[in-house]
Parts: sequence; C-alpha cells; structure tokens
Amino acid sequence: MKRLFVHHPLFRMLGPLFVGSLVYLLILLINNTIEDLNSNFFTQELYVCIGLSYIIQEAARIIIVLFNHLNRPKTFWTKSLLHLGTTLVVTIILVSLTMYIYFTQVLSYTPNYSELLIFNSIFATIAVFYVLLYISNQFLHIINTEKLEKEEMARVKMEEDFSTFKQDINPRLLIDSLEAILVLMKKDVEAAESLTEDFASVYRYILSSKKKEIVKVEEELAVLENFIEVLNRLPFRKIEFKAYDVKNTYVVPGSLLYICECILRSSISSESQSILIEMTLKDQKIKLQFKHEERLNKKFKINDLSLVKKGYKSLTSIPLEMYLDKDVRTIELPKIQLG
Repeated sequence: MKRLFVHHPLFRMLGPLFVGSLVYLLILLINNTIEDLNSNFFTQELYVCIGLSYIIQEAARIIIVLFNHLNRPKTFWTKSLLHLGTTLVVTIILVSLTMYIYFTQVLSYTPNYSELLIFNSIFATIAVFYVLLYISNQFLHIINTEKLEKEEMARVKMEEDFSTFKQDINPRLLIDSLEAILVLMKKDVEAAESLTEDFASVYRYILSSKKKEIVKVEEELAVLENFIEVLNRLPFRKIEFKAYDVKNTYVVPGSLLYICECILRSSISSESQSILIEMTLKDQKIKLQFKHEERLNKKFKINDLSLVKKGYKSLTSIPLEMYLDKDVRTIELPKIQLG
C-alpha cells in the first residue's frame, strides 16, 4: 500500500494553514456578521487557530502511527472505534487546554462554556473527518488486498491446473511416440501396432486415474511395463525395471511413470548400455535405485520431481528424497497404506 498522504511533509505544513483559517472563519461567522470579516480577519486569533490546527493534526497523526503498531484489538471495526474515540478525547483535551492557556495568559480572562464548546465542536469535527479519512483508506486497502489475494489464488490454481494438464498430456512423450510409430510403420507394421497399443494403454491409465489420489502399486507397475515398452522404442537409453517384494502399498498415480521418464531424459543416450532401475520396499519407504550417467546439459535434480512431491505432500508428512551414493542414485518415496 502506498504511504497515506497525511504523512507527507507538504500536507503536514500546508494542511493546518487551510484548516486553521477555515476554523477561524467559522468562528467569525458564528460570533459576528459577514460585513465584519474584512476588519476582523487578520488578527492574532487567526494564528492561534492555525497553531492549534498544527497541534491537533500532529496529535491525530501520532495516534494513527501508534494504532498502526497496535496489534489489539484484532477486529478492524473495534480497532477503528477505539481509534476514533481516542482521537476525540485527545482533541478535546488539547483544545480545552490550549484555549484555556490562551484566554487566561493572553486575554486575561477565563473562557466560558460556550466559547470552549464552539472550539471543541469545530476541531473535534475536523479530527473525526481526519480519522475517517484514514479508516476509509485502511478499509479500501483491506478490500483491495482481499481481491488481490483471490486473484493470486486463482492465478496459482490456474498454473497448477495447467501444470497438471501438461503432465496428463505430456506433449513431449506424445510427439516422440507418434514419431516413433511413424518410423516403425515403414519397417514393421505389427511392431507399430504393438507400440500403439502400449501407448494407448498408458494414456488411458493417465487420463482415467487423474482424479484418483492413490492407486495400488501393482496397478501402477502393470502400466509401467507398457510405458517402458514405449520408452524403449524412443531414441534414448533403454530401461530395465525390476521390483522386489513391493506389495500392500499405494502410490500416487503416474509417479513411477514420471520418475522413469525423468531418469531417461537426463541420461546419456547409448545403444549398447541400458539403465537398470531396482525398486524395493524398506523402512516404510519405496526405494528406486539406479546407476545414473547424466547428460552434461541436463542435471537430474529433486526439483524435477516437483509434481510428484506435490502429490505426496497432500497424503503424508514424509518427504520425497533423492541422494547420490558413489555412482548409485536413490529416490525414496513414502510408503502409503490404508487403514
């Protein structure tokens, strides 16, 4: 929020000049006639009103600063009413004290009730408008902040939905697979049909399970076999996947597929060597271990698995981890059980 203009030095210097002159003009109109303005305007009472305006404005501004740093009360309207009441009390005290000193020390007589009532009424009204200006600015700031927060939440949700959509569609895999099918059709029609079936089964699984939070690991591994068949037809290093005694657990749908694709795309291509990924269940964690030969321009980092981390974050407090021990990289997924 931009700084409120009541704190601006120029407003603090010029504001009381106009306010004090206005107050003095009102007092003259109350006590005299309009014809007496020319002869009675520039007197010492004018400077007293201007000086008192400076005092009241600075006091109101200091109260604004104090209430800005006040954490209680928590509710906006209760705090605003307290702020308004405090400003009124301080204004009445300052006006009464200042006018009493002026009347007794300068004019040599004690002010009566009606004179104090006129000054207090005018300056209290000005102080109320001053505080209401601040409260309205704060209220507008709260409304605008809520709107901005809603817009930010909508933007974040849209980005998340778009990221999920991209993950579901996986345009790179789609294009690579279609190109591989086109090339394979010219050499072996049956192999191209088999690749198409594997490709279709993978996408059916991805699209059908996008509304599910978890699936059985056996279901994910069954689709993973078809997915690896598709990946091994692409111009990357081949993948071998072995799972050992991984039962009675659940995984986020598509997580194993996504991890295998990330491993493949970050590995150096080789026709003679393959990547062996071994999956085991140990210490309430699913471990994926493999020897990784990373590309020079494509490092495999934990941030590459942000979509998988997000899926597990809503299900368990155990974080997804990845570390490198000598030449073996390990990815640990939390074990999810029902009941």
